Amino acid sequence: MLNRLKVQKIIKGKTILVTGGTGSFGKTIASALLKYKPQQIRIYSRGEDKQEQMKFLFKGDKTFKFILGDVRDKSQLERVMKGVDYVFHAAAQKQVPGTEINVLEGVKTNVLGAQNVIDVSIAAGVKKAIAISTDKAVEPINAMGMTKALQERLFIGANTYKRGSTVFSCVRYGNVLGSTGSVLPLFLKQLKSNGPLTITHKEMTRFLITLDEAVNLVLEALIHSVGGEIFIPDIQSHSIIDLSDALYDLFPLKKGSTRLVGIRPGEKLHETLISPNESLCSVKKDNYYIIYPITSNPILLKKHSSQINKKYYRYSSDTAKRLTKVELRSILSKNDLVKEAIAPSA
Repeated sequence: MLNRLKVQKIIKGKTILVTGGTGSFGKTIASALLKYKPQQIRIYSRGEDKQEQMKFLFKGDKTFKFILGDVRDKSQLERVMKGVDYVFHAAAQKQVPGTEINVLEGVKTNVLGAQNVIDVSIAAGVKKAIAISTDKAVEPINAMGMTKALQERLFIGANTYKRGSTVFSCVRYGNVLGSTGSVLPLFLKQLKSNGPLTITHKEMTRFLITLDEAVNLVLEALIHSVGGEIFIPDIQSHSIIDLSDALYDLFPLKKGSTRLVGIRPGEKLHETLISPNESLCSVKKDNYYIIYPITSNPILLKKHSSQINKKYYRYSSDTAKRLTKVELRSILSKNDLVKEAIAPSA
């Protein structure tokens, strides 16, 4: 259970920067942070249209400051970072197929952009910087996952630069329900057009996390990180077939057909949140795991040695506890995108 009093103590009166702040995660964490009375929340992103939409969403709240810019632009980051206490680094190139084609663009944003955030955070005296990562960074087979794996390594390694400087850590989780580019918006679009739902593979599984769960995990990392950790949620998975069936249950008047289209370039059949090698330096907390850095922080590892897992395991979407169709329907029915899609026929 998230200790909100501790979050309040950390955030109140402070200045927070959210890179990629106009995305699904950025909007959700911005809303959550407002409750803790920060002095300022700086939203840094490339999309001016999305910034205007976000200004409207938050009704011109003066807590927000919107700045156009790219994490690739170090000089702009330096201007934006002045006076910042905490950074949530969510800016990224996230699409697997697009990054397979535009590999260098993924490197520029996910790797070089992450290093810019690290360098500027240290120079500005930021207290903590937390990078948002993905299950695709674990044993990656696609370019997007490889760049995110490097981002994790950069953030973990940054803790060795200077003792007592900025604390860097990562949060790694699976598919966020309804986020831009995820399968739910695609399925809803296909449902509205009475088309079949396109399934990549009948056996494909994915982890599922809601935006609120993702934000809570990031706030846990804000409280507990001391440098070099990767925080991972204890979440369930689902099959793509079960997700499509659950959606059809919520839209009974739509045609209940699916069409197999095959796995896209760079996709895995199942995703992994903790690899077997990482499992040997992991600790299980109430509702999340922490992977401690073996090489960059041996003192920290020794401190937690009594809690470190001694069993070799893989935490993956095909072996994790699976959500039932009833549970999926319940989760979907609470999602804003689904509620909006259902509303016209209600």
